[in-house]
Amino acid sequence: MIDLLIVVGFLAAALALGARARRTGGGLDDYVLASRALTLPQFVATLVPTFYGGVLGVGEFTWSSGLANWTTQALPYYLFAAIYALWLAERVRLEPGRTIADHLDVSYGKTAALVGAALVFLLACPADEVLMAGTLASCLSGVGLWVASAAAAVAAVALVWRSGLRADVAANRLQIVVMFGGFALILPFAVRAVGGPAALAAHLPPGHLTWLGGMSPWKAAGWWVIAVWTLVDPSFHQRCAAAASPAVARRGILVSIGFWAVFDLMTTTAGLYARAALPTLGDATLAFPRLADAVMPHVARGLFYAGISASILAALQAKTLLSAVSLGQDLGGRLPGASAAAAPARVRAGLIAAAALAFLLARLVPSVVDLWYAVGSAVIPGLLLPMLGVYRPRLRVGPRWAVAASLSGFFASLAWVVAARLNGGATPLGLEPSFPGLAVSALVWGAGLTARAQGSRSAAAQQAPTMTPQQPQ
Repeated sequence: MIDLLIVVGFLAAALALGARARRTGGGLDDYVLASRALTLPQFVATLVPTFYGGVLGVGEFTWSSGLANWTTQALPYYLFAAIYALWLAERVRLEPGRTIADHLDVSYGKTAALVGAALVFLLACPADEVLMAGTLASCLSGVGLWVASAAAAVAAVALVWRSGLRADVAANRLQIVVMFGGFALILPFAVRAVGGPAALAAHLPPGHLTWLGGMSPWKAAGWWVIAVWTLVDPSFHQRCAAAASPAVARRGILVSIGFWAVFDLMTTTAGLYARAALPTLGDATLAFPRLADAVMPHVARGLFYAGISASILAALQAKTLLSAVSLGQDLGGRLPGASAAAAPARVRAGLIAAAALAFLLARLVPSVVDLWYAVGSAVIPGLLLPMLGVYRPRLRVGPRWAVAASLSGFFASLAWVVAARLNGGATPLGLEPSFPGLAVSALVWGAGLTARAQGSRSAAAQQAPTMTPQQPQ
């Protein structure tokens, strides 16, 4: 009971911090971007926990595949985050508009913005966080999984309902401290229970300390493609757009990479100890909670549970807000008859819709890792090239080509995802779902670039002065 009370106390404190956050201005700029005033400490404190919400998924992945978690779920994200920081972050801050859909609208037009908004809505949908929060709450309280999941979704909506990003950032300041403290606390208990590095290695299955952990190179490559998620991630985009300056956006991501590296070291190590201590665990999603049950005393266990809750809730509240903005404003605000005055009401309705969709997806795909893979594989091919064209004008194509590339990439990968699920996990032609989507999108995009180049040559030829033959004297 004491452990549950500690977690409840932490959740109450996070909700209170969010409720106390006050909007300093009116309109969506303040609700969505906190008036573009995030300082460097605020930026890091909000980005680090927001982008690391899949903590139970990390436990599941490490318990099942060992160090492959670091190879596929950590290293590629550092690489793409650094690319984002060095080449995109400042451009995001300087571009007009609040969201990814706004930027697509400026570059390609309204239809591309609507398609992008729908894809961002799916990408930001917090189904995995709803599942993780419900799993943890059910484990601690004994309440049914889906009742606990619904309660978690309601809590996320309540936290950001009034003040949007300001409430999110206010809660993040507590969440980043608690999540790091919780995982720093469990490691000494795990070492005492299992032993040092030599004892740990002796208790792990063969291959768990190899880089791929028994995973095929194609599967690992598929995860690396999914890590391109970083380049189109709406939480990255929102926080860069909300930074006080372009320099804050760039530096904030680089500093955050260091925090993620430290946290990945702790979580991957804890996941390996969970496999060593609990080799017959039935549900790998519970690797971290069950490890805490096995090696930690009361109170310390409650603090660790609070650390897991901090990471999950931070991502859950942020992604619920992002999904709501995509649905309520980026999609709803572009429909005929939509008024600017009704934007706050549309976004709050979007909060409810986003939470409901997340709950539904969590029930349909009750695995955190499977949710990551399915959503990322389907959506990223539809967003990657259009977004690169936004920030690199020389890579842009015409509006119709952009829409065609986005839709074809998404539906090609979605077909592969669905076919794999219907075929027991076996993918058509042995290809991971993201590859056909990216290939189709790239072909359409290449055709669009060719059409643009031909159009430019034709225009240049029409504008060239005509030469008349000189008459003889």
